[in-house]
Amino acid sequence: MSAATDPVRGGLIDVESPMAIEMRRIMIRIGRQLDLERKRTLMITSAERGEGKSLFSLHFSLVLAYHLPRRVLLLDADIRRPVQHTVFQTRKSPGFSDLLLGEATVEEVAKSTKVKNLDLLPAGDAGGRPSRLFGGHRVRSAVEQLHKIYDVVILDSPPVVPVSDPLHFLEAVDGVLYLVMAGQTPRELSKRGIDILDSAGANILGVVANNLAEVLPYYYDQKYYGYGDKKKKRKG
Repeated sequence: MSAATDPVRGGLIDVESPMAIEMRRIMIRIGRQLDLERKRTLMITSAERGEGKSLFSLHFSLVLAYHLPRRVLLLDADIRRPVQHTVFQTRKSPGFSDLLLGEATVEEVAKSTKVKNLDLLPAGDAGGRPSRLFGGHRVRSAVEQLHKIYDVVILDSPPVVPVSDPLHFLEAVDGVLYLVMAGQTPRELSKRGIDILDSAGANILGVVANNLAEVLPYYYDQKYYGYGDKKKKRKG
């Protein structure tokens, strides 16, 4: 593998670091739940901003691209406050918004990266009323187009408490990973985010707790935090 396609030499992630190893454990657990050999879309979200969802989305995409013989796309769906284009030092637009509006094709908006098997779809321009971009099953149609080229799509979503955008994405994704910042995010706020997703019928695969002290993500199912109690009662 050349330096141009090596995420280690590219400086984005050390695939043998403790963080990358923990990401690989998450990948394995998610693979058992969803079968990543099939076309899959995963949404990464959190209750509020500042919990590390975009950084996790980036690193998780890198680990998937490095360890799976699959074509991976990192989709910056946080159109109101996008960041992924800055990481890869590319333009924000054209991007996801243009695909949603039918003003561009996947080939026109997806950008190759220096990492083998990993492409980026930047957010694009939100315009004056970004919430209007997501109506009429546009997100599902866009993801269907993406899966003609990509095997795994990692959707970096906005947080669920401040805006309703993530609820439009649920019909197009196979599962949701929910991030909390350990020792920082108030429990009630985190539970509020879970309740919003749960009431919208989200397939919440689990909770990723960013460990602030160790800078490591840890993966749990909802029951670890008591978020699964509501679902358990419904089953009974």
